[in-house]
Amino acid sequence: MEYLGDIPDILYKYRDWSDDYHKKVITENQLFLSSRRRFNDPFDSSIPYRYDENELTPENIFLKLREIEKKIDPSLSENEIINRCYEIQKNDRFTSGAYWKDNYEKYLNDIDVRFGILSLTAKRDNLLMWSHYTNSHKGYCIGFDKKILFELIEGTLGKINYEKKMPYIPLFDDTGLGANNILFTKSKDWEYEDEYRIKKHFAADKVYIFPNEAVKEVILGMKLTEEEKDDILKIIKSKFLNAKFYESTMDLSEFKLNIIPIL
Repeated sequence: MEYLGDIPDILYKYRDWSDDYHKKVITENQLFLSSRRRFNDPFDSSIPYRYDENELTPENIFLKLREIEKKIDPSLSENEIINRCYEIQKNDRFTSGAYWKDNYEKYLNDIDVRFGILSLTAKRDNLLMWSHYTNSHKGYCIGFDKKILFELIEGTLGKINYEKKMPYIPLFDDTGLGANNILFTKSKDWEYEDEYRIKKHFAADKVYIFPNEAVKEVILGMKLTEEEKDDILKIIKSKFLNAKFYESTMDLSEFKLNIIPIL
């Protein structure tokens, strides 16, 4: 388990009440860890490795092969990995830049299989997110206790870095930070989301069931019907006994949402 930087105590997820899968967050306590291929941003988690042809030395290639073999089969002993790398390296194609470019797509496919991602935010009153992720305010926003959620899923929890340019991610990086840079960097166009995400190995497209006490807040969208609000409140008040409940309303003097307690 790893925290990347300071994390707010409560992290939020926006959901659409008309979507049956989104309903399951509160009806069945389900959280879905998505693979990269499901993201709505084609650049998300697709930042390419970069390298100089001069870096394709036998030593660097061996280290990269060793890293790859460890990921492919974690059950291998160190001696087995070393022997396998020596055998693979006998093929001269590994000194070709074309080989590493061709294998970048395979690496992205590996990310698809290996990493599950749960996207969250520190904001509960963001107008754009209410519009984009709750079917235009016809849904809800649920706030989770970051500690309980992280202990359930484990993995790595951190804030997204928003950049104008793609970060330089060296192919021959022995720090282990390459995957984090790929998975925790997005375009500045997405900065309004103030995203935090949990990255988990071998959890792509996996569902986690969270305990009721993980829920700290639920905010209802302003365009839910009264019947829909009643249906949601009936569920959440019976389950999330320690949570606080709110509804969002339009401010009358500024372009912002007010979050009002439901008594």
